[in-house]
Amino acid sequence: MTPVRALATVCAALVAAGCATPAPPPALPSPQAPNFWSGRFAVTFLEGGYQPREERSSGRFALLADGERRELELSSPLGQTIAQVTLESGDAMLVAADGRRYRAESAESLTEQVFGWRVPIGDLPRWLTGRIAQPTQREAGRVVAGTDAGWSVRFEAFEDERPRRLSLDWPADGADGARRLELKLVVDSADHVGGGAWR
Repeated sequence: MTPVRALATVCAALVAAGCATPAPPPALPSPQAPNFWSGRFAVTFLEGGYQPREERSSGRFALLADGERRELELSSPLGQTIAQVTLESGDAMLVAADGRRYRAESAESLTEQVFGWRVPIGDLPRWLTGRIAQPTQREAGRVVAGTDAGWSVRFEAFEDERPRRLSLDWPADGADGARRLELKLVVDSADHVGGGAWR
């Protein structure tokens, strides 16, 4: 190879190296999905029939999803604990503010027994991450409403692609004259934490 051709070969190699696309930096690990949510709730319970009644309640909630375990704390608007509910392996336990304990096979039947209205503790973590078993409405490619486990679920506002305001109605068909429940949730924070928040 002549000196001129050798020099041309070296220059071509240097140019090619200079134009090569640098390797992208290693991707940062994605943050873990939230499993702890806290915020505010408002519930309206309606019952038809001969003596119709309406009950309203509001306060704050904190929910932890640790594997199959669910831990829910409900408190008054001023922060006093109303109850702590734990659901695990088909067994639900509620500890009231006075220390009394209640048990049932499901969290919904347990909360209805104690409060008079049900809380879908087992399904809430899925809804709080924006997933509904049977979507019925989408906006801009995102699910905003649907039905799940007998409930009507609507996401009324989002933050960072996660629902921030939810409207839950039971039963989903809203039968007239029967018992109806309207549950509103506003999520103030969503984080990933370790298990055993209140154990």
